[in-house]
Amino acid sequence: MPAADYCQSAVVMTDVLRASTTMVSALAAGAATIWPHSSIESARTAKTETPGSLLCGERGGQIIDGFDNGNSPREYSTELVSDKTMIHCTTNGTVALESCRGAARVLIGAFVNLDAVVREISKAIEAVVVCAGTDGEITGEDVLFAGAVGHQLSAQIPDLEISDSAQIAISHWKAAQARVDSGESLSHILAACRGGRPLVKLGFEADIEYCAQLNAFDAVPELDVNRWRIELG
Repeated sequence: MPAADYCQSAVVMTDVLRASTTMVSALAAGAATIWPHSSIESARTAKTETPGSLLCGERGGQIIDGFDNGNSPREYSTELVSDKTMIHCTTNGTVALESCRGAARVLIGAFVNLDAVVREISKAIEAVVVCAGTDGEITGEDVLFAGAVGHQLSAQIPDLEISDSAQIAISHWKAAQARVDSGESLSHILAACRGGRPLVKLGFEADIEYCAQLNAFDAVPELDVNRWRIELG
């Protein structure tokens, strides 16, 4: 995935189901740092060079053979991750970060830290939400998150300049909000999205419910693009 020109932008990478939610959860639970890797081979090499680290990730939604843990945010308890280095390799989220290398700032966002993300990027001159998608294709769950961010920002900043793609995402979020107001759960909406359907087939409905939580954490992980490490500020 080629790097885009984000040199003046605060970029929020989101992979709602599940990488970004897992990153937020693990760091909030006490992980010292997360090292994102786009390839299984580089992640395994990093593990051998970092005694005591946790090798975590998935391919096709399931734990990678030989890895310590998968990509379920529910796995990452304080008992497991406290003060640990987490080497993280996923199908979409850690790959999407590669496109953010030229950004002024790179933040990690999901529904679980929505308000905190909005608060942080409201200070930026320009903000972009990078949706990880699935296998290079757009996914509804990530667009919903982008729309939620745009909706909140536009409410806070009346003269905010919004791109057409952001307007589409905002409309998508407003439609989802109307469904929630009518009694449907956000987790049910996410489960029907491109990223949710395979997780349902694999039996990860509880992960989808977890990822649908709004503002479970008041923290925004940030990627240091020079050190290639994700940490809490």
